[in-house]
Amino acid sequence: MKKTTGGLCLLMTLAIASLAAPLYANESVVPKRTVIASRYDVSKEVTLEGTVQSLVRKPAPGTMMGAHLIVSTAQGLVDAHIGNYVAVGRYATSFASGQSVKLVGIVREFNQKNVFVVRTIQTANRTIAVRNDHGFLVYPGAKVRLLGVSSTGGAR
Repeated sequence: MKKTTGGLCLLMTLAIASLAAPLYANESVVPKRTVIASRYDVSKEVTLEGTVQSLVRKPAPGTMMGAHLIVSTAQGLVDAHIGNYVAVGRYATSFASGQSVKLVGIVREFNQKNVFVVRTIQTANRTIAVRNDHGFLVYPGAKVRLLGVSSTGGAR
């Protein structure tokens, strides 16, 4: 009798636990993130020259994520997307208001607004690679780290 009662208690406990599990399920709506293949076309690159008006590290909702340079050119103000690698972190570059820059990149439409997607930034004393030829952001310290890695040997 004790074995039967113990078995029934165990089965009841398992039944209650399995029915209670859905009560704790997180049914909140999670926004889906879509990764879009790069649409960067080197043949459509243009060069813009101007002066930095501001650096926006946290863009407004509905704009491309990452840092933006607002640059004053002869054609007017340009929203130039430079990504976070250049603006924050260990290899951050500072941009002063009024600093002259030469930007190479393409114009893309994002949420019905034109954004200049920067591949390289040239200042008075240096050139900064923001993206590679395929339009993917380049981490500034990647080359430094790879130089110290031995290329001899292989998988064992």
